[in-house]
This record gives sequence, C-alpha cells and structure tokens, in this order.
Amino acid sequence: MGTVSSHSAVLFLLAIMALATIPASASDEPAPKPVITSSSAIHLNFKSSKSFAEITSAIERQLGKFDPTIGQSFSATPLNPGEIEAKIHAMEGSSGLMIFAVRDHGQLLALKGRHGWARQYVIGNPLVALEMTQHNLVAGEYAPVRIYVYVADDSLTHIDYDLPSSIFARFKSAQIDEVAKGLDEKLEKLVENALKD
Repeated sequence: MGTVSSHSAVLFLLAIMALATIPASASDEPAPKPVITSSSAIHLNFKSSKSFAEITSAIERQLGKFDPTIGQSFSATPLNPGEIEAKIHAMEGSSGLMIFAVRDHGQLLALKGRHGWARQYVIGNPLVALEMTQHNLVAGEYAPVRIYVYVADDSLTHIDYDLPSSIFARFKSAQIDEVAKGLDEKLEKLVENALKD
C-alpha cells in the first residue's frame, strides 16, 4: 500500500510539472529574450567656480526652445518640407540647439527633506536627428542628448554629458559619425561659452 501511494505521488508530481510547462494561452508564453550588445560612452565632466545660476543662465541663453506644435505641420497636405525646416531653424538658439525638456532634480530632493542644485537639460535639434535617423532609424534612441548641471560636494558647479560621437558610434555608420562629431562641437562650444568669465 505504501508503495502504491509513493508511486501515485510521483506520477502526480510529474503530471503537475508537465502541465506547468504547457502554456495555457498565448499570454502565458515565455517573454522573448532581448538581444544584448555592449557599448561604451566617453563621459565629460567640467568644473567651475561660477555659481549654478550663472552657469545654467549662460547655457539657457544659447539654447532655443522646441515647440511641439511643429508636429501639426507634418500632417499638412501638401507637406512643405522647406517651410517646416524654416520653422525648426527659427527655434534654434545661437548654439544651433534647442531645449526639449528641463528636469530639476535639485527641487525633487525636497521630497526627502533636502535641497540641491541639479538640472538636466534634454537638448538637440530635430534636423540634426533627421540627418542620423535617415541612415538608421534606431539612432533616434539617443537624440536628443542630455547634459547635467549640478553643484557637487566640492561646492563647484559641474557640467556633465556623454560625448555624442561615442554614443552614436555603436551604429558603425560613417554618415552618423560625421553628424555626431558636429554635435560634439556644438556641445563643446555651448559649455565653453557657459564657463567663460
């Protein structure tokens, strides 16, 4: 009797395990596994004794502001690319770039009863992004780019960003590399002007 019970228990467990491997419906199918690749970016950090307000103001003065209503122009019939490009150029700052978003991480610290000076800028230019995405649509994952301005424990104002040419290098495209190097130059000039006395 003990042998039969033991045998039944084993069969029962095997049946349960078999059922567990059969998806009950399409939604129970295992999630697809991602394709994993590795890339590295060159990170730049600049330090200044200038105040956070001075640095952020100097950066913002050089940047235009992206107007999301420009998207309505793309549904116009007939589409007028020259007119749309002119509208985008009108949004550019002296740097040739514009702000898409600003996130104040310093203010967010208030939720933890602290205060800090830290601001993330999402900046770029749709026409620059287009120069890349026409060669590889996936390049849009990294456009626009980000720069981060903050006051660190050393009481200095820092400007950090990943070098665009190192970010976009993963696409192994001469055309994208050329555009990314132009972005390197734009960001270098933006920071250089912000750090000037």
